[in-house]
Amino acid sequence: MYVFLRFLFFFFFKQKTAYEMLRSLVGSEMCIRDSFKSKPYDVAGIVELARQLDPTRLVDTDSGGEANNLHIGDVNDIHSYPYPGDPSPSSTQYGMIGEFGGIGAFVLGKEWKPHSCHTYLAVNTPADEANAYIKMAATIETRVDHVSASVYTQTTDVELECDGFLNYDRSNKFSDKDTAAIKAANQAIIRAASLSR
Repeated sequence: MYVFLRFLFFFFFKQKTAYEMLRSLVGSEMCIRDSFKSKPYDVAGIVELARQLDPTRLVDTDSGGEANNLHIGDVNDIHSYPYPGDPSPSSTQYGMIGEFGGIGAFVLGKEWKPHSCHTYLAVNTPADEANAYIKMAATIETRVDHVSASVYTQTTDVELECDGFLNYDRSNKFSDKDTAAIKAANQAIIRAASLSR
């Protein structure tokens, strides 16, 4: 499985995670996410049940959580903020940066609650946000030989988290020049992944 998956590189932005969506909308992966600390869950049993319920989907044991360290699902899914981590694939798991980013430029008048925003990496302007993202994308570009997927958090500002590419009212934060540079950075990842075959 790894040999096939290492040649695929999926790049998408986090707006809703798999466990927040309807099963029919999840795509090719099922995410098992819960608080494995609070109860004595049989994580291996839950993974096996998920595989039995739908053997056509890959299973993400615990997206970025502690149960991911059991290495019993189909993905080594790490969350690292703000900078993208470097997950290792294995013969049974592909490597995925399940969440990274959280770069935030707070735009006055565009916040849900003024002066109350949180972010993982605060920057002064939307141009600074674009530049920080482009540097992170360049890091991912160097890892396409072993990272099959990455998820940027996030596409839009939400309530008290202002680290999106769009403001809370869904207006664009970036100039046309910054938007083009972000697009070019994303396309460079895709191009590098196709060349690493």
